[in-house]
Amino acid sequence: MRLVVRWQNDHEEHEKRRDSLRFCDEDRWVRLMYIGKLAKLSGATPKAIRLYEAMGLIPVPSRQGQYRVYSLKDVSLVHMIRRAQAVGFSLAELKPLVALKAKTNQLSIEEANRLIARKREKLRNDMNKIMSQDQQLMALHEELNRICP
Repeated sequence: MRLVVRWQNDHEEHEKRRDSLRFCDEDRWVRLMYIGKLAKLSGATPKAIRLYEAMGLIPVPSRQGQYRVYSLKDVSLVHMIRRAQAVGFSLAELKPLVALKAKTNQLSIEEANRLIARKREKLRNDMNKIMSQDQQLMALHEELNRICP
């Protein structure tokens, strides 16, 4: 198998640096990128991406010299992580699901549905607690106004 490496200048940036790679594996081109490009495409910071790596949420990337090299698969994983965080999932809660997706390259719908169902149940419980606290605060307010008119 012959592997061809070609540097591709990123025309979106006005800097004179190379931050995208394309590898040709037979007839298949795979776009690879450095952490800065992954950060731009995913909306995550490089620091967050390194944290995801350290936690095992995304696979440890290959290296081109001293630089980490990422693929479009990594963009997809980081997007999924950020979307889940936006709706209240912690990174620890996501670890089993994201690790499975990274390993199999497929999202386990069953596991995702279980995680979502658990998160919704916790959210409903939290909402019930908040409603109960609100009722207690209203009762306290009424009691104070009766005692001290």
